[in-house]
Amino acid sequence: MFYSTQILAKKGPLGTIWIAAHLDRRLKRHQVFETSIPASIDSIINPEAPLALRLSGQLLLGVVRIYSRKVGYLFQDCTDALVKMQQ
Repeated sequence: MFYSTQILAKKGPLGTIWIAAHLDRRLKRHQVFETSIPASIDSIINPEAPLALRLSGQLLLGVVRIYSRKVGYLFQDCTDALVKMQQ
């Protein structure tokens, strides 16, 4: 086995990353903001138990999707603030 089931559990350290990689639409806004990207990447690069290369790639895809969502939310918040300031 190339991963621990506890790592990928829904409430585990990489659970949100796993959900982002496979079920992107199920992520809530608070889950995205609670996820620490540097800590997640560190967990993927230096795992406690060995991870398969395919699993590492899928988890990195999840990190990219979460980062993209964070940037999108920031852009939307800035756009809303700019519109309110111009009124």
